[in-house]
Formats: sequence, structure tokens, C-alpha cells
Amino acid sequence: MLFGTFTSKSGKFCHIGGIVHSFTPSAGNVIEGGIDASDGHTDEMRHYDHAIRTLIVPEDVKGFAAEFLMGWAVTEQVTFPDTLTAIGTDEVHNVFSRCFLPEIILPQSVKEIGRFAFGHSYIRKLSVNRANTSKYNRQFKDSTIEKLYLPKDIVESGKATIDNASYGFYASFLIHCKCKIIAY
Repeated sequence: MLFGTFTSKSGKFCHIGGIVHSFTPSAGNVIEGGIDASDGHTDEMRHYDHAIRTLIVPEDVKGFAAEFLMGWAVTEQVTFPDTLTAIGTDEVHNVFSRCFLPEIILPQSVKEIGRFAFGHSYIRKLSVNRANTSKYNRQFKDSTIEKLYLPKDIVESGKATIDNASYGFYASFLIHCKCKIIAY
């Protein structure tokens, strides 16, 4: 389908060619009045006007438009499909920036993450797959990630260290965000 809507129990996703441009949450998924949650950088709380319980992205979604969910809070669940190949690009920024997010599992299919895609966000748990790479950096700039799960071989080989000469996608977590790394 070239354009139209995808739906899930979370709501409707309007897309063009599988790239989602807008989201309308289902009535039962909205948290009325928003939420106050940690901004991850200080002890202060931040108010999120747009707050939902779940974001279940339907199959066939390939990517997101710029600022797709910028400034939203998702309290319980984020699920990405195996069809997802990009969360932003070099030209498509801030897809999930300034968000409050629960557990995020990046599917193996994600090969491109745009600049500041999750910038200034608070993420409780992020699982990065060995197949996830991106030529850009700063995808998680100034983010707070409570628990960052990286493949054991990446952590042990030193590819996720700041002083490594092969600075890249994995090292950018240490350089650009606050996180506790857990090898799996």
C-alpha cells in the first residue's frame, strides 16, 4: 500500500510508503492530563502533555518521519516490528527525542538511526542487537538510559569504549548519554 493507515491496539499510524508521518492514539490508550516523569538529567520532573500507555508499531512500517513522537511519554510498552529498517536518517532527525520511554528492543532489521533520534530522552531499558549499526552518531545524545544491554562481544572487545580508535555507533552511547551498560 502506497499510503493510508496502519492500526494496532495503540492507535492509527498514517503512512506514505511505509514511512509513518503521524500517530493518533486510541481513546483507551491515552493518559488524560499527561504525566510527570524524570527528565533523566536532574532530580527534577518534567511534564509530558502527550502520554500513552503503549506504542505498538504495526508490521509493514519501515520507518518514521522527523519528530514523529517528539516530546511524548509512553509508560508501559513500545514494540517495533521486524519490518522496521530505519528510525530516522541523516536528513530525518528527532524521531523519538525528548521522550519518556519504557523498554526499547531494537529489532535486527534496524540498520539506520538518524541524528538525535532519541536525543534528550529518558529510556528505562534499551536492548541493542549485534546487527544494529548506524553510520551517524549522536542518536542518543544527552539521553539517560537506566539499563543499556549490549552484546557481550561488543563490550568485551572494547568497541564500546570512549578511547577506542574505532569510535562509532556503540561508543556513542558512552560519549553522548548517561547509561549503565549490561553485557548479554
